[in-house]
Amino acid sequence: MTPVVSELPVEPSVKAEPHEARHENQPAHGHKHGRKHAHGSEAKSQWLLFNILIPLGIVAGAIAIVIVLGSVEPAQRPPEDATLAGRMRALMPVRVERVRSLSEFEQKLQLRVDGTVVPFREVRVATEVAGRIVFKSDNCEAGAIVNKGELLMKIDPTDYELEAQRLTRLQEQEYEALGEVDQEMVNTKRLIEVVKQDEVLQEREVERLRTMPSGYASEGEIDKAKRALLQATQSRVTSENQLDLLRKRRSRLEASERLAQAQLELAKQNLKRTEIVSPIDGVIVSEDAELNSFVARGNPIVTIEDTTKVEVATSLRMDQLYWILDQKDRSKSGLSNSGERRGYDLPETPAIVEFQISGRGETAYQWDARLMSYDGIGVDANTRTVPVRIVVDNPQQFHQIAASKSNDKRVFKADPTGPTTLVRGMFVTVKLLIEPQTPLVVIPAEGLKPGNRAWQFIPDPSVLDVGKAEDAQQSQADETNIDLDIPPVKEPVKEPVEASDTETFDPSQWEAGRVVNRTSIFPVDSLSIDGIDGLEETAPEEEAVVFGKRKWWVCEVQDQSMVGGAFVVVSPVGSVDSDLIPARIQRPELAESQSQTNGVATGNILAKESAQ
Repeated sequence: MTPVVSELPVEPSVKAEPHEARHENQPAHGHKHGRKHAHGSEAKSQWLLFNILIPLGIVAGAIAIVIVLGSVEPAQRPPEDATLAGRMRALMPVRVERVRSLSEFEQKLQLRVDGTVVPFREVRVATEVAGRIVFKSDNCEAGAIVNKGELLMKIDPTDYELEAQRLTRLQEQEYEALGEVDQEMVNTKRLIEVVKQDEVLQEREVERLRTMPSGYASEGEIDKAKRALLQATQSRVTSENQLDLLRKRRSRLEASERLAQAQLELAKQNLKRTEIVSPIDGVIVSEDAELNSFVARGNPIVTIEDTTKVEVATSLRMDQLYWILDQKDRSKSGLSNSGERRGYDLPETPAIVEFQISGRGETAYQWDARLMSYDGIGVDANTRTVPVRIVVDNPQQFHQIAASKSNDKRVFKADPTGPTTLVRGMFVTVKLLIEPQTPLVVIPAEGLKPGNRAWQFIPDPSVLDVGKAEDAQQSQADETNIDLDIPPVKEPVKEPVEASDTETFDPSQWEAGRVVNRTSIFPVDSLSIDGIDGLEETAPEEEAVVFGKRKWWVCEVQDQSMVGGAFVVVSPVGSVDSDLIPARIQRPELAESQSQTNGVATGNILAKESAQ
């Protein structure tokens, strides 16, 4: 239509009059002016047709269509039924599951952590004497299994044998010297006895001369007798001094003999140390000496790993450590009650070490273990975890567990095959068997909502009261309108409901109540329960409990608002912001009997009711 408007010759037609007046006497120019006037009339008609008539016709046609079709009215709601069946039917149907208490299963919780197998003890055998290696056992190679006391290497013992012989002769020499001293002491004691007798005789002689009458003994004779007495006394004192000296000499010889004995023992010990034996039962990790090579004293030549026990190096988060400390009968587990050590001890907790071979599906191998203590003290600054010690007392005794295709349960194989023991470097999963003091509940995975929330159904027949039900429905409708920013719609004209709709609904099969939002629920990470009554353990990465093919979670309810036997909603409900959301569930006794005969019947009924 726009090109037609642009071709409309409005101004040229106005200016054509003086042009036509000036050339009215010229015939050729008059014929040309007539053709231009006819062309302008045709363009004006096209402009009126496309810009006015056709748009008006389209608008008129649209109005006619609207009048013919009329307006679309919303579907009319069924009339309210004030009977028990009608009020029960008006409630929102939900599907619930019964919350189970963890104590019902009589099983311990299994706190899962990953770890790495490390040696329980590693001994580095070093040479205690220097010398040339003259013997090396064929079993002294890396990877060989050795027993305690087994000869691994031998150093040339010649020098140490000669030293032992020399010290033996020295000890014999000191012993002979002791014998000589003993003999001298005996001789000296005999001499002292003789000297004492001579001294007694001289004393008698002096006394006899003194008692004689004067004139019978001269002074010279008396002095001579006294001199003889002094000589006898001097001989006695000399002999006694010699005896004391012999006693001191004997003590010195005894010390020399003991020194020779000690040196001989050292020589014998060095001679014994020339044979390098295994101090423990284990496996040789490395050996660094060859035959005919010289080794100095203190050089480590063999490294042996103890295989009687193994450890698993792992770490616990602080929330996991909380469950370790929150156990029953902590005193029976070896936890010290003293104030000085209480903060540094962990209760001895049984555990299971599990290893899975890559490519073997569900086949796993398990060992019995124990959580002993902290591995050091303090929290790792990088990972913010606490290292602990997991000890496997018998790493060679294990159980092979495989998934049976017939009943999809884990069974123990009678003749296990696979890894013979736990060795260093193996990546394993540790399951700590915990008995927490805090009561825990098991909630279906469908019942646990984002934000650690759950919807609990509480039976409450009072929601069937007409006044309360209308107030609750009006409150829910107002909240929905506010959230969606939609103005309320007027109630349409209600039509009667057919009798068949009410007759097929049996209110005795349903129970009325309300749905409450619970926010104090905290799932316990990495907790699982081994299967009883169809209970199956989940995969390590899923951190959930599985009943059959369904997932469940072990949770802590801090305010104890949900306990064993409560009902949790597992079907979609929508926004649950009010404390009173009327709803209905199928009666538990009917739901259980119906689920035994047909597991999906209840779900189909609830889906149908929700659709209606």
